[in-house]
Amino acid sequence: MKAYIKTFGCQMNVHDSERIADILSRHGYEITDAPRGAEVLIINSCTVREKAWHKAISEAGRLGVRKRDRDDLTIVFAGCAAQQEGDKVFKLIPAVDLVLGPDHYGQLPSLIERVRECKSQLSRVGFDEGRPGDFLSLEPQGKRTGTSAFVTVMKGCSERCTYCIVPFVRGPMRFRPDDDVVREVESLAQNGVREVTLLGQTVNAYNYEGASFADLLARLDRVPGLERVRFTSPHPGYMTKELIESFGHLETLCESIHLPVQSGSSRMLRRMGRRYTAEHFREVVEKLRSSRPDILISTDIIVGFSGETQEDFEQTLGLIEDARFSGVFSFKYSQRPGTPATKWRDDVPEEEKKRRLAALHTVIDRIVDELRAELVGKVLDVLVEGPGRNPGQLTGRARNGQIVNFPVPPGMTLGSALGKLIDVEVVQLLPHSLEGSAILPVRAR
Repeated sequence: MKAYIKTFGCQMNVHDSERIADILSRHGYEITDAPRGAEVLIINSCTVREKAWHKAISEAGRLGVRKRDRDDLTIVFAGCAAQQEGDKVFKLIPAVDLVLGPDHYGQLPSLIERVRECKSQLSRVGFDEGRPGDFLSLEPQGKRTGTSAFVTVMKGCSERCTYCIVPFVRGPMRFRPDDDVVREVESLAQNGVREVTLLGQTVNAYNYEGASFADLLARLDRVPGLERVRFTSPHPGYMTKELIESFGHLETLCESIHLPVQSGSSRMLRRMGRRYTAEHFREVVEKLRSSRPDILISTDIIVGFSGETQEDFEQTLGLIEDARFSGVFSFKYSQRPGTPATKWRDDVPEEEKKRRLAALHTVIDRIVDELRAELVGKVLDVLVEGPGRNPGQLTGRARNGQIVNFPVPPGMTLGSALGKLIDVEVVQLLPHSLEGSAILPVRAR
């Protein structure tokens, strides 16, 4: 049978879809990029933001229309929105056959078989206990063609941010054994993966039987064949001294970090339940740059959270100026059902949210342009990931996270360059990437 997977949301959902595809492939399914011709249609949903929730529901409804002409279709609604809504999904989208929470992906093949045989709707939601077997790793099938991979090290969140639905749809923090993480990374590296990104809702809170996140990074730094390690999404409250110092001495740990701050106002951070102050965040940024002066730091910011005044917003702009973020994922606040903040009056008008968001973008765009301009003329270590934006080009990501396009070096092809590390001099800024030229003679590693 063929299966089609449509993914909404963050990197964790992307990784979950990879795991779903891996599980189904090992049970004889063919994963296809198009819904036409597939017998199983899977929507991997997100509910962290209202827009993502609506997109997932809309896609499920759109795919459900196909059942009018094909009675052999099975539609699976999976992910965070599935966990949140449960059986309600069947009322929202009657065409859905199976509702599946993130902790039940391992049962997917048998559950699909069951709903197809019984021709009845089925729901599997709820949380596992976080036992070693509850963490599903990616199983390399022969030599992987990809150069990068996601690796889950923990799941769930025990924070209680007043605006966030994640603890209610992903459960409390559960940590994967460090030996299991290392074994998976070793297997990936042996099969051609050069870069891994460690995943967790509060990934740097990792602590398995006394092994801290810094300890785990140190072990991965010694994995043969592994060139780079990244992680997402850390919480400022768990940025320990050991973790910060890791950026200064671990060779594989990349000089970039996405560290969500959400607001530059300590008053708003308290209201958000973030458990740190703006001053503490500034100290973390200063220590990171002391440990690794060339580190690039990006962040998340919520604009117009309940109770945010103009003064609070101006403090956020001030933090952006001081921290000089290399990028900001910014969002207008929208209430999420089930969170404490839904009990509060959303007292920032929509037009004011739009105005503040535009003002924030003006500041961050200027800073990002200034930081990117400083990269022109610098030589970056680029991991080749595939063909570039134009014919005859390669594309890859530098250690600092920047995307770089550059001409195929003399004597190389796309095939021979894939997965190689190449020194590239930045010669031009493009809107969403950098353009460069390989340093000759090419020193491909």
